[in-house]
Amino acid sequence: MQRARQGEVAAFEALIEPHVPSVRRFAYSFCGNWADADDLAQEALIKAFRSVASFRGEASVATWLYTVVRSACLDWRRGRQAKNRATEETLDDEHQDPHDAQDALLAGKDEAEQLWTALRSLDPRFRVPVVLCDIEGLEYEQIAAIEHVPVGTVRSRISRGRRQLRDLLAESSEEMTADPAAGTRDADPSSNHRSRPNS
Repeated sequence: MQRARQGEVAAFEALIEPHVPSVRRFAYSFCGNWADADDLAQEALIKAFRSVASFRGEASVATWLYTVVRSACLDWRRGRQAKNRATEETLDDEHQDPHDAQDALLAGKDEAEQLWTALRSLDPRFRVPVVLCDIEGLEYEQIAAIEHVPVGTVRSRISRGRRQLRDLLAESSEEMTADPAAGTRDADPSSNHRSRPNS
């Protein structure tokens, strides 16, 4: 960390390397495809590198990093809304990362994409804590530090987010039953989720 604060790129890369898959998944919860998610994750990590000198060790590296990434993702979302470019796109198979592990917690690509689409439909107030808790496995106290809200607020938002997510997934399942051809190929086999949102 000391070397990273002094601008040593290799030290910073070593510091954040364990968190990159999580940052990528977090970015995907704001994007419609993995190409945009990778761009957003890279932008967020560059922002983190530029602000690493401000890290004082009062929180864990993960908490500090997620705070920076959250800010970058929310800025990205506001920019997309302002330009009216918030459209969902599918990612061709050849663009998917072949090196990551296959998603072991979701039954298939269509089911995985239903989950991510439902997550992106949540208001960020609920989406962020649900992703951090149920996908990345962070504790309520860590999420409270990232969101700058009391732990009780985190609990409430996660509870409401899970309820909304459950309803959205139920609606999506009904639509898929009515139209079996529906669905996308955009589920990323590289996702190595720690847990799946309650649904």
